[in-house]
Amino acid sequence: MTINFIESKDPLNVDHKMKFRSKKGQLPFVELNGTEIADSAIILKELSQKFKKDLDVNLTNEQRIISHAMISMIENHLVWVNCWWRSKNTDLVLKGYKINLQHAVGSIFPNGILNFFFKFSYARKGAKKLKAQGMGVHTAEEIEQFGCDDLKALCDLLADKPFFFGDEPTTLDVVAFSLLAQILYIEKSTPYSLRDYMETNCPNLVGHCSRMKERCFPDWEEMCNTLDMNTHLPKPPKEEEKESKEDKKETKESKEGKEGKEGDKEKADGEEKEGEKDKEVDENKEKEKNTN
Repeated sequence: MTINFIESKDPLNVDHKMKFRSKKGQLPFVELNGTEIADSAIILKELSQKFKKDLDVNLTNEQRIISHAMISMIENHLVWVNCWWRSKNTDLVLKGYKINLQHAVGSIFPNGILNFFFKFSYARKGAKKLKAQGMGVHTAEEIEQFGCDDLKALCDLLADKPFFFGDEPTTLDVVAFSLLAQILYIEKSTPYSLRDYMETNCPNLVGHCSRMKERCFPDWEEMCNTLDMNTHLPKPPKEEEKESKEDKKETKESKEGKEGKEGDKEKADGEEKEGEKDKEVDENKEKEKNTN
């Protein structure tokens, strides 16, 4: 996702069609008043300073240390567990996240062809990255256990609190949600051991995701159903609505015109009858006069 920020205006999400990346080769990145900012951690820091919104302003020094350690665990360990699963299950990735590659990349090629190349390319590139990072040298059972251990650590830290450090979300809540949502909100029919472990053994993390979703993305369902990346922005009226309004206007004008014509006709008929009555009265008077 690319986000363009202009001061005093709402941010605009730009659909990059999987073709554009930051100068560092990363996604997401944002553009603030023409300046590109890449890497999630740097983005959060820069935007916090620019808009004077420090999510961690009320944290103690000890809490900041814990937050930093947990964020490092998520970004440098748990995320690679998720990447490993994706690279090994490209079919499930496409089905579980309901990815329409034609829409995603803006291509005219049929999804069958795009899916084939995606599976080949994604799996190959993923395997290389995982091996270079170190996660790829472990067995499937070991990697899955790594993921479960990370989820358990987050679960224990959250405990029965609404958010990790109390009643208000902090940077850790934002970072955790960005990955936990990918694990939790995959299609229910898609087999994913990490999702199953989270639902069974970490119900508080499931609740945390729900709270973050409701608080930060009230338009979640609309975004998922329409794939509109800017549901927060006002939309111009749809063509169908315009046509419907124009049709109603024409119908109303036609009805008013018809009623006007009918009214004029009734008025004319009334005047004609009045004229005939006056003529009849005059004739009767003339007859009486002649008789006398």
